[in-house]
Amino acid sequence: MAITFFRSARSKVKPDFPFYDHLSHNLLLAHKARIDQLLAHQRADEALLLLGDALKVDIVGTMTGDNSFRRSFADVVQNLGLVFFEHLQFNACVACCRRAISIEPCPTYTVNLTNALSLLKEKPLLSDFSSSVTPQDLGRHIFIACVPKSASTFLKNVLVGITGYRDLFAVFAAGQNEHDLYLPVLNEFASQNTVTQQHARASEANIQLMQAFGIRPVVLVRNIFDAVVSLHDFYKTGAYFNSYFRGSFLDLDDQTQVDLLIDNVVPWYLQFVASWSLVEKEGRLETLWLDYDELIQNKEDSVGSILKFYGLGSARSAIQKSIETTEADARRNRFNKGVAGRGVKKLTNSQKERIISLTKYYPHTDFGLIGL
Repeated sequence: MAITFFRSARSKVKPDFPFYDHLSHNLLLAHKARIDQLLAHQRADEALLLLGDALKVDIVGTMTGDNSFRRSFADVVQNLGLVFFEHLQFNACVACCRRAISIEPCPTYTVNLTNALSLLKEKPLLSDFSSSVTPQDLGRHIFIACVPKSASTFLKNVLVGITGYRDLFAVFAAGQNEHDLYLPVLNEFASQNTVTQQHARASEANIQLMQAFGIRPVVLVRNIFDAVVSLHDFYKTGAYFNSYFRGSFLDLDDQTQVDLLIDNVVPWYLQFVASWSLVEKEGRLETLWLDYDELIQNKEDSVGSILKFYGLGSARSAIQKSIETTEADARRNRFNKGVAGRGVKKLTNSQKERIISLTKYYPHTDFGLIGL
């Protein structure tokens, strides 16, 4: 009855009538209330038919420029999406979230949209995350998803030197924060050509942002035993300050420090490999895997394969020159020893066994690339 009343009232006035948009708002609320009833009584087909009408209701009158009113209107559409989500109607939820974003973008709408898309395993649209950037505006984005102590800084510097692309750290902040992609930075530099190097696992949010912004990652890994020893060296030179162990790390003896890294950091390495392996297996992103030892032993070919992956060409002489220039600035590259096999020799048998034992939680992941 409410739907009929408000629809009839709107038909009797023009959009410039002072309360036209308020009638539309109430009509939308009536649609939501009725859809609530239908879904509660398992009448999903009728609810979906009514949703089509609800999503056509728009602000076209005197309240068009009122941001507060637009947000209130969009909130109703978003809440309608949550109703569908709760009743496992994820496609309908996506439609509502996208409609809400088109009315008045809000970060919380994106949260619910990504949740629904993750359950559908459906790729997002660029417009889900940006109202100003179109697919035609996107620049080239070289992205190195890497484990710590894998020569990723060196590789990034080489690629920046060859391409001349912007060196972009697309996170909110470093320190103790995860190196997850940060949407405002992506939006700001979406149209530029960039090279990014981040310790980023394949979280659902990272996957969706990469899909939307056309990012195909190079996944850089390293032998886990060597990585632990190298990471320990790195922490001892001051990097512990960027960890949650900064209050006590230097008070521990060397073996306890290594044990701490095995217990707290190695699981991250395994999650990194397992998450990117699943992305590749499910075909959600095109990836290029690269091993630290391969990179160090054959720098020119490794860099060449990355450029080819991104559809870029470069003379071998240009690659050599960028490598030489980058190697000359040792301070920026954060290399330690860089010796393959050092971890097997320096870690105790007990420590190596503990690392190996952690792989039992990922029975479907091949950890051969990191020496397990």
